[in-house]
Amino acid sequence: MELKQQFKQCYDLEPERFYYSPGRINLIGEHIDYNGGLVFPAAISIGTYAAIRQRSDQKVRFFSNNFKEQGIVTVELNDLNYDGNHGWVNYAKGIIQTLIKRGYDINHGIDICVEGNLPPASGLSSSASLEVLIGYIFNDVFTLNLSRESIALIGQQVENDYMGMHCGIMDQLIIAKGVKNQALIMNTKTLETKAVNARFDGYTWVIMNTNYKRKNTDSKYNERVKECQTVLNQVKTKKPVETLCEITPLEFENWKSLIQEPILVKRFKHVVTEQARVIEAEKAMAEGDALAFAKLLNASHESLKHDYEVTGPHLDALVEGAHLAGAIGARVTGAGFGGCSIALVPNEKLETFEAIVKAYYVNKTGIEPGFYDVKFVDGVKRYE
Repeated sequence: MELKQQFKQCYDLEPERFYYSPGRINLIGEHIDYNGGLVFPAAISIGTYAAIRQRSDQKVRFFSNNFKEQGIVTVELNDLNYDGNHGWVNYAKGIIQTLIKRGYDINHGIDICVEGNLPPASGLSSSASLEVLIGYIFNDVFTLNLSRESIALIGQQVENDYMGMHCGIMDQLIIAKGVKNQALIMNTKTLETKAVNARFDGYTWVIMNTNYKRKNTDSKYNERVKECQTVLNQVKTKKPVETLCEITPLEFENWKSLIQEPILVKRFKHVVTEQARVIEAEKAMAEGDALAFAKLLNASHESLKHDYEVTGPHLDALVEGAHLAGAIGARVTGAGFGGCSIALVPNEKLETFEAIVKAYYVNKTGIEPGFYDVKFVDGVKRYE
């Protein structure tokens, strides 16, 4: 059902405004945004849509076409604390509560109807898409004059403090600041971004979904964040650095002896080498060198598999299938433990690519994978 019609059916009123917030993929630079690293994401043409209408009272009403069984959830502006029964609505409540706590004048409620076409638990940032969407809506309706960086930072704060997921800033920032047909080289320490070409002549990016229902992703993610913080604290006893991504691969060889636990040395190695891969990837992209970029994709996946240990058999099988089907490079994108991977595929291989990957993956896992053909798009926006 079209969002406008769904809104009218829910609330018996016409919506006033419409918004779109994209999802994202990360081409390379995984699990280093919370380590102050450079990352290379792009906003994509699947995401989260919203229709809204302002109210004259203090109620905010939510409905999602993706969670129809939950029905309309009604909350008051003076009661926005986390409630496990509210499910997805908690992400939105966290944004509104954070705005109010920061002193912004949110003086009346809104009716909101949302619908997303991002597959859940896919690693394409459905939660960040929703957070940035709600932040942008309230910024627009109440003329808060927030920058896109500020909206992203509020989304990250909600994810960290309200939802308990200790993510970095990459997802929210690319969703807020995406640029059509391009990716962003993003400095997650300074929030500086630079739009760059994200395509290679003769090749296509393909997103592949494991369709594996991830378990304990948040706790594993938080565990990696904690491990990196432990490494940083140990390095700081001898070397004055603010983030792990300040350390070069050569310096890593000199400083890894400071780390007592072998598992933490592996985590440290991934962070340092992944940062170096992003720097090389930017050069390869600028030179249009698809083969060089592909080598970096493959090395990134191997590092995420062996040193950071966030891939798992489903993602590994998908990447193996992609190589079998002719991809020159493939890697997990997102947090891992399931979710999606990306592949750089020669155009002449596209016709048979999905069938070969699917057959290989089903044979390995018994699950059918998903495939998405997406464009790179602008960040969150109002479209009516």
